[in-house]
Amino acid sequence: MKLGVIGAGTMGGGIAQVAAQQGIDVRLLDVRTELVQAGVDRIRGFLQRAVERGRMSKADADATVGRIEPTVEFSALADVDAVIEAAVEDIAVKSQVFRQLDEHCPAHAILASNTSSLSVTEIGAATKRPEAVVGMHFFNPVPLMALVEVVRGYSTSDATMDRAVDLARLLGKTPVRASDTPGFIVNRIVRPFYNEALRILGDGVADYPIVDRIMKGVGFRMGPFELMDLIGNDVNFAVTHSIFSQLYGEPKLRPSFRQLRIVQSGNLGQKTGRGWYAYDGSSAPELPTIAAEPLMGPVAVVGDSALGMDLASALSAAGLETRVWSREPPRAATSGVHGVASIAEAVSGAALVVEAGWSRDTKREMLRDVARVAPRTPVASIALTVAASEAASWHANPSIVCGFAVLPPLADAKVVEVAPALQTDPAAVKAAESLAVAVGKEPVLVGDGSGGVAARIVALIVNEACAALMEGIATREDIDAAVRLGANYPHGPLEWADLIGVDLVYAIIRGMHEELREDRYRPAPLLRRMALAGWTGRDAGRGFSTF
Repeated sequence: MKLGVIGAGTMGGGIAQVAAQQGIDVRLLDVRTELVQAGVDRIRGFLQRAVERGRMSKADADATVGRIEPTVEFSALADVDAVIEAAVEDIAVKSQVFRQLDEHCPAHAILASNTSSLSVTEIGAATKRPEAVVGMHFFNPVPLMALVEVVRGYSTSDATMDRAVDLARLLGKTPVRASDTPGFIVNRIVRPFYNEALRILGDGVADYPIVDRIMKGVGFRMGPFELMDLIGNDVNFAVTHSIFSQLYGEPKLRPSFRQLRIVQSGNLGQKTGRGWYAYDGSSAPELPTIAAEPLMGPVAVVGDSALGMDLASALSAAGLETRVWSREPPRAATSGVHGVASIAEAVSGAALVVEAGWSRDTKREMLRDVARVAPRTPVASIALTVAASEAASWHANPSIVCGFAVLPPLADAKVVEVAPALQTDPAAVKAAESLAVAVGKEPVLVGDGSGGVAARIVALIVNEACAALMEGIATREDIDAAVRLGANYPHGPLEWADLIGVDLVYAIIRGMHEELREDRYRPAPLLRRMALAGWTGRDAGRGFSTF
């Protein structure tokens, strides 16, 4: 097979390298001889480092470079079987490139664009064979990232899609199929990771180092602000703005003026030495640490959520007497968790009450009942679906109520967000911090707000993935694979929804919509229908995994 690659920069050079490493003859083209030669030299340097580290032999490295033929002439592509274009992300430039490819490439060749945000349909329209034009979106760095999004334009044929998928596999990559929509799969679905982190910062819920700390505590390799600095704030903002504009101002994807300001300041991230963080050797921001007192005495868990039972089990495993009340029949005693018949029995003599309901009505009823029978016992109220200040207002003594948030499943989380209500006194905050430590998690102090930090961001990622599934952008399997491989998330978003509970994800988004009153926080219709149908994933066994 012979492959043409257009553009000898970071992406094009990476594509040429992985192709040559797979034994494919490559024609690497750029506009000037010095540019294409610089690209070949970068590839040679990368392979030389691999040789020095014992990852490949010198003979294999030399053979790989030998398969790459540099050129500045489109006529050199007259006998290729496929071309992958990795020119600058500009529709005018790409359209001109594809007109040249249409003129010089053989009739059987597939013409692929590595565009990350432009329309494959529009690029294909620049040729007389749009059925042969396809998107092949690689991820940076190409030699290390497994994912390729294979994107169908309006006129792309089934045969072209199949050949592009086969080519991606031949290059040693994992292909996923996507339709030609702004952002394709990954760049669209991951927008809330950045956008909602910026909104949380703006709402005063948490400062950026705290947001990063929390998100790494639920399994992300980097926090959103760290990742914006790595990508480049200018690049990240441009992708967000492009997707937002192409979707005609979709509120869910609105860019943040805070990111615009940091771009305007010239603090673009690691490449300029400063972004959200400094990269000049100065000290990183110091994060507060919390020294919580041990939780003493029995704990009452009131509510019938799965997270409530997980907390009860963790408290019991820590050696604390734990009583559980829910509206369901009393639970049998298991591993020290005692199901009881009434709230009064649960809270009698308890050192702390954990209120673990989801719905606003249920939480209001339980907090009022708790206040009647234990008016002075501190309450830690799950603040995933209702802000702590609202929950505290339902207790006769709101000063003893403190919110907390942890993203289910509890076993996966390393942090618990402690979110005091406006009314909360310091003693109640300490009690919530002690709860976090008792279940083996790090307490992190955040401001009040429905959803907290981690659940708010993850729920909106899930919501966007659900919308993408509903719109037919990709299959459930390809959505999850794309986000895991392309963004290094700990779970695919739809898989994660099943682990958290589809009903809880829906309730979190509804809670944010109720509090913030913005169209940005509207649940995807499919998510709503699944929650109403009882397809909760974790609890009921039916969820996104059954699609």
